[in-house]
Amino acid sequence: MDDKITENSLILIIDVLDNSKRYLVPIERGKFSTKRGEIDLTELVGRAFGTVIESHLGRSYAAVRPTFYDRIMRGIKRRTQIIYPKDSGYIALWLGLRDGMKVFECGTGSGVMTSIMANAVAPDGVVITYERDEFFFELAKSNIEKLGFANNVEMFNRELADGIDYAPYDAMFIDFREPWEHIDIIWSALAGGAPVAFVLPTTNQVSMLLQFLTNGNKFIDINVAETLLRFYKPVPARLRPNDRMVAHTTYLIMARKIITD
Repeated sequence: MDDKITENSLILIIDVLDNSKRYLVPIERGKFSTKRGEIDLTELVGRAFGTVIESHLGRSYAAVRPTFYDRIMRGIKRRTQIIYPKDSGYIALWLGLRDGMKVFECGTGSGVMTSIMANAVAPDGVVITYERDEFFFELAKSNIEKLGFANNVEMFNRELADGIDYAPYDAMFIDFREPWEHIDIIWSALAGGAPVAFVLPTTNQVSMLLQFLTNGNKFIDINVAETLLRFYKPVPARLRPNDRMVAHTTYLIMARKIITD
């Protein structure tokens, strides 16, 4: 990993006085304008990440190396509600994602969760993902390539009702409105004991899915959860929560496949 900023670097510019103002920009852009003045990005070439630079109006900005979080939240195009990092991190851990796993996803959307899972199973694992909408399929393909995971993702523009190829899978992530309609297909494509995670927006959908997960002795370790994230104002003398927080975003439903005679 380069320890210096190069002409090909992607950097995150953070306003030193107001850290909420941050911008993901490539050095090759040359000039970057903010409300507090223009920044000459070429002055950063050859300097260390973390360097503070001033705009032409004298405002200070730090140029740091963007994390995967920064690239997802600020560097891709979205046309659907993405899985928030607070949810995706929990899902990835619960699914036990690691290098070399073969993971199935249905409902690629903008490709954010696809990329998070690909990052977790790289370099030798693969995420096979289905998206039925051609527009979102092409959008996700572009985002996944931009994030650098094209070699760890195989995409298909198809319906889950058509069946799941390349089974069995080590884990699954399902993100579409009526997963209970295809629960037998999902079960059949999972390896024995393998975990599956679903996301759904409403409680009535969760209840419907639970009916199918709890009937038939096909799944165990069934859980329903949501994650809440609250930031605090980092002021030593007046430490307190921010006025707003990222509260409910989705319902998470998790289960594991079992095999009974």
